[in-house]
Amino acid sequence: MEKKKKLSLPVQIFIALVLGIVVGLMFYFTGAAGFTTSYIKPFGDIFVNLLKFIVVPVVLLSMIDGIISMGDMKKVGAVGWKTILYFMVTTAVACVIGLVLATVFNNAGLFPNLSEAAQAAEYEAKEYAGFMATLVAIFPTNMWKAFTEANMLQVIVIALLFGGSILAAGEKSKLVRDMVTSAYAVVERLMEFIISLSPIGVFTYMTWVVATQGAEILGSLALVILCAYIGYDEALSHRVYAGSDFLLMPSSFEPCGLSQMIAMRYGTLPIVRETGGLRDSIHDSTMGDGNGFTFAGYSAHELYEACCHAQDAYNDKQNWHNLVRHCMECDFSWDVSAKSYEGLYNETANLW
Repeated sequence: MEKKKKLSLPVQIFIALVLGIVVGLMFYFTGAAGFTTSYIKPFGDIFVNLLKFIVVPVVLLSMIDGIISMGDMKKVGAVGWKTILYFMVTTAVACVIGLVLATVFNNAGLFPNLSEAAQAAEYEAKEYAGFMATLVAIFPTNMWKAFTEANMLQVIVIALLFGGSILAAGEKSKLVRDMVTSAYAVVERLMEFIISLSPIGVFTYMTWVVATQGAEILGSLALVILCAYIGYDEALSHRVYAGSDFLLMPSSFEPCGLSQMIAMRYGTLPIVRETGGLRDSIHDSTMGDGNGFTFAGYSAHELYEACCHAQDAYNDKQNWHNLVRHCMECDFSWDVSAKSYEGLYNETANLW
């Protein structure tokens, strides 16, 4: 008997969201909101604590493992400064858009006020100490303090220093390299487990928020979503797709959405990990007539190799143009799916 397919994580989260609203309304109208605060919200707090707990190990080990997999400090430097520049520019643009829209909506009284229910303290902005003081603060005086305080800039600096030192030590660092790779593999599995608990976190927090704030909170939350949607420029996103040569999507598990299909319509070749819908829709071009580049293992080394294959294909212009043309010709419409279902139906009917 064929094993029943498990619901994907996004579907589980959506179901948890709906159930949280329904259950929250039940507690609200029965006057039992205090129960959610005392006995349901804590499970959501546990989920958030687990997310905070896994951030530092993931960032630290993934960066060190990525640096080690490159095997050359020159490559690390070349990729590193471009990545940092891209991160800083895109983050600055996103922050400006988010702050402007949030300020407009908040001043108009459209955002929900959860500070009392969450027992949150008012945020107090720290005085800006100047560029040089900020630069000095990036470099840690105590490695363990950086970890316990989750100071991510300091954690990144620690990862860069350790990764570079491991490369510089050569063969003498083989044991440490193996330890980092093994530790990162363990952390990946732990991260997947914590992420799989997302439906529980969504359900518990949604139940608590609706139970304590009432049905009117749903309208306010819808306005928050509207604010985020306004900040999202769909036309700009399509221009980004069209202006790119590659779409990098190294997903750990299923939720791929339609991004790879949208990218291919613009002739942008996907570089993806073979999981879920990505495995079904993208076939590796290095093995013949493919429409992208894939890798199986969730590791920095395999991702790097896939990117190298993609760059080699890009440098061969004739082959590249053929790949782009084939990529744009891929048909993911319901016409193709309908024919597949029809064929499956006819094949099944013939068995009787």
